[in-house]
Amino acid sequence: MSEIRALIEQLVAAGVDPIEAAEIVTRAALHGAANAPKQRSAGAIRQERYRRNKASQVTVSDDGDDLSSPEGSSPTAVDQVVTAFSEMARQSGLSVPRAVTASRRRSLLLRIEEHGLPAVLDAIERIGRSRFCRGENDRGWRADLDFLCQPKSFVSILEGKYDDRPLQQSQSPPRPQSPSMQRHHDIHARLKRELYGEPDEQFAGQTVDLAAGDFRSH
Repeated sequence: MSEIRALIEQLVAAGVDPIEAAEIVTRAALHGAANAPKQRSAGAIRQERYRRNKASQVTVSDDGDDLSSPEGSSPTAVDQVVTAFSEMARQSGLSVPRAVTASRRRSLLLRIEEHGLPAVLDAIERIGRSRFCRGENDRGWRADLDFLCQPKSFVSILEGKYDDRPLQQSQSPPRPQSPSMQRHHDIHARLKRELYGEPDEQFAGQTVDLAAGDFRSH
């Protein structure tokens, strides 16, 4: 009110009739109020934010198999992960994800934020190369998208826990000789040296029957 009164007094001092000055100030105040920007309510702000988030989410096609972004938008990181997993699953005989639930989306976003998109795509390739993840295990268990989403199993995949291992042939250590066999070997070697004067290597694998016979000098 003090500002309006000051404006009227200024107009009157400039020679304007007091009543006309009051009308001029009143009309100016009403015009300014009508053209002033309206303040948005908190509910309106939340509604607009919800619509923006909804438009940015990935939508699922009617057949529930292929996942795509809204028309005109580029694929998100989650789209790339789900597409890569679906292709790998088809080639490896694993379960193809039919829908991306809110829980799966949050888990995939966390894995991407923690490890990066290349690491997530690498984990998917490791699953496809793993015989264990493809069901070649004692339970017939097979990996799925939820297995990739879990923090603990995801780290295990990256660390190579499910990578195929080369088959190793077990080699048993040589059996120790008994005292009697060792004595037999020693006599055999001494006889070869005394009778033939040749190295032991030329007689490797040959045996001499010492059960009978007289090897005393005559």
